[in-house]
Amino acid sequence: MKMKIALVYTAIFVATVILLSVLPRTTIMVWQPEVMIPLSGLLYTLLVYLSCQLVDIHRPEGIILTALFLMIFLPEAKNFLTLDIEAVIELSSQCIVPFFIGQYNRASQKSFKYIYTLMLLMGIFCSYTHNGITMPLCAGFLWMSILHRDKFFRTACWPMVTGFLIGTAISIWQAVHEGRNDTPNHLQQSISQTAMALQTLWDTKIFLLSVGLTAYLSVSRWGRLILISNFRKHTLLSCCAMFSYCTLPFAPLGLENAVTGVCFFCMYWVLIIAKALAHKFYYRETTIFNA
Repeated sequence: MKMKIALVYTAIFVATVILLSVLPRTTIMVWQPEVMIPLSGLLYTLLVYLSCQLVDIHRPEGIILTALFLMIFLPEAKNFLTLDIEAVIELSSQCIVPFFIGQYNRASQKSFKYIYTLMLLMGIFCSYTHNGITMPLCAGFLWMSILHRDKFFRTACWPMVTGFLIGTAISIWQAVHEGRNDTPNHLQQSISQTAMALQTLWDTKIFLLSVGLTAYLSVSRWGRLILISNFRKHTLLSCCAMFSYCTLPFAPLGLENAVTGVCFFCMYWVLIIAKALAHKFYYRETTIFNA
């Protein structure tokens, strides 16, 4: 089984490299294609792997479907496919997000002196380079840290949280210093900005899919049980999705970044719900998403 899964990830990497090689390039690449194409393919394969680990998708069919799902709904995917250097950097920071969320509740009794420093730097890099996800994820980390403050420093994730706080603070300070802070000055402006953000989200397929699936599950008892179960199992991810909506009225790092953050976390929320629905309706006792 492990060999088959390894072959699936290898096939995803090869397919991504081929796709990046044949698609037309509309941007000037900083590095040579021989470097950019394998690097982008490797980062995307890593994102698929980390996303599958986060949502507990371990079967080959589920991994392939997840790769296709991310390729379709990943925010700014069109820039990644054209090998835009900023999109590639953003893709690397997106890889860190599922890793952070997956590691958050992982208790550790060992000493990770050097790894702690690396995790701290990873948190700063991720939050500083991806303005769309830094605010909701930072808010989610803070909320979970408050709820579990008694055992916060006994988990392996506290350097990540600290790094995210530092990176988010730097991003907000830089936005204010450079005059890019779009925070509304009064209530009417905040309402107008929220309406504009919702109108933009209404044109995105992943937002409509997220709202539609959540509404569909909310009207039945078994659906509400699925939502509650997913919320309990993926509390941090669910909180990040909710906090991403909360950033829309003020959007300190820009309205476009706030909308991107909502789409990013909606993507994972839909993936979790899709897994639960496949388990209930199609595979009954077992599912392609579970090992």
